[in-house]
This record gives sequence, structure tokens and C-alpha cells, in this order.
Amino acid sequence: MTRRLLRVVLAEFGAADGSAIVLGRLLRDDGVEVVYAGRLDTAEQLVRTVEQEDPDILGVVLESGAAPEGLAEELPDVHLFAVGDDAGLFENAFETVEKAANWVSGVRSHTVETPSDRVR
Repeated sequence: MTRRLLRVVLAEFGAADGSAIVLGRLLRDDGVEVVYAGRLDTAEQLVRTVEQEDPDILGVVLESGAAPEGLAEELPDVHLFAVGDDAGLFENAFETVEKAANWVSGVRSHTVETPSDRVR
């Protein structure tokens, strides 16, 4: 049985403080495929990036006062999460990158096919 890696796109929205890079390294070390999209300024840029990269999850690091709107409606097949002060607008909102990384690890355990230990 083949193992499919969870694919996550990380973007900074209105912020460029490096938190997305730290989060990406945590996820990469946990066996997640990470695409770092860099700093994006509009919700449309986020949507277009997701359409091109085809991830399972979109993670957005937010600067205070810079939350994109309408992403859940535009991306119904993609799990969304945010990190930052305005993350409360997202269903999955986290104050720290460590908490976000732990959430992604929990999603992975439910979505990635893993071989049974009984099959040899």
C-alpha cells in the first residue's frame, strides 16, 4: 500500500514575520509536504495559489487587522486554518504555530492512508 503525504500550502497574509516558515519546518519535520507561498495580499491570490497547488490544507499566518474573507466558500474542499490575532474568523484558529502544527498532525492521522501493521 502506498503512503500519500498530506500537502499543506502556507501563506502569510498581510504579514511577513517568518512565522509561516517556522510552521512549515515543524510540519516538514513531522512528515508533511509543505508549499510555502510567501506573502500574499488578497483573498483572490490565496484562492489562485490553492487552485494551482492542489493542497489538502491551506494555512494562513495573519497580521492583526488583515483577515481574508470568503475563503471557506471559495475553497470548500480544502481544510483551512489560521494563526494570528485575527484568526478567530476561521473555524480552525490558533494563537501559536506550535498549536497549528499539532492540529495539522491530527488531521493527517485521519486522512493519510497508512499500511496496516498486520500486513507483511
